[in-house]
Amino acid sequence: MLQAFLLPILPVFLIAGLGAFLSRKTDWLDNPALGAMITNIGLPALLIHSLLKMQMDVAGMGQLILAMALTLALVALLTLGALKLTGQPVRQYLAVLVNPNTGNLGIPVVYALLGDEALALAVVVSSVVTISHFTLGVSVMSGSFAPRQMLRNAPAIALIVAALLLAFDLPLPAVAMKTLEMLGGITLPIMLLLLGRSLGGLRFNRATHWPRLLTMACWRPLVGVGGALAIGTLLGLEPLALHTLLIQNAMPVAVISYILTTRYQGPSDEVAGLIVLTLPTSLAMVAALTLLWG
Repeated sequence: MLQAFLLPILPVFLIAGLGAFLSRKTDWLDNPALGAMITNIGLPALLIHSLLKMQMDVAGMGQLILAMALTLALVALLTLGALKLTGQPVRQYLAVLVNPNTGNLGIPVVYALLGDEALALAVVVSSVVTISHFTLGVSVMSGSFAPRQMLRNAPAIALIVAALLLAFDLPLPAVAMKTLEMLGGITLPIMLLLLGRSLGGLRFNRATHWPRLLTMACWRPLVGVGGALAIGTLLGLEPLALHTLLIQNAMPVAVISYILTTRYQGPSDEVAGLIVLTLPTSLAMVAALTLLWG
């Protein structure tokens, strides 16, 4: 059973490791436009192609979106209570602990473990979390909310386009589907390479409070999976959708949380530590889910 988990997941971490190596030895991944290209072209193409290919019904997609939104809300409430109870600053840690890395790690992990059928589900979940980053994340860390940012959110727009095509049963021409497939095909490996680059560029200092961060690192996958299990069961998700939701909510702290923390003068060293510490705790949770599910 353990081998069944390790074999598909190993390429994910090998490619991320390659990204970390390249970031130290070359400047191939240094162009910030590379991440923007994946976010604005690769991920939307992957989303539309995957949803249309599997012919996911709009009701099922809406149910999954609702499940992820409610899971984030539940996790936010539980985390808010935990932070207040332990005297930790809400502004600095709430969004960091609520929003998992469902993008450049979660999507490849789901694809590796559950295959093609779960890919569209993983991208749908990730799109909801992307919206959360630029609503909950930005508003909590900055103290203000700019809804106009959602108008520039390419994955969210792609989700709406795919929903309309499915709702009105409008198939795309074969050449359009092939184009989307090719564009989407570059997304997963580049996302993993960029993840490796981000991890390789994290910086820590001697003041980083590791014992406290380790507690948070255990909290992130536990509360994420617990919240997802409660909401997914309540809504009666299909097994594949529920498993996807659980894996995505077991993911570690997102790299984008580090970027937002740095932008809004938060404890970037502490968040960098959380990203590193939540990788093994999240991996252990995903391994447990895979073994239990198998």
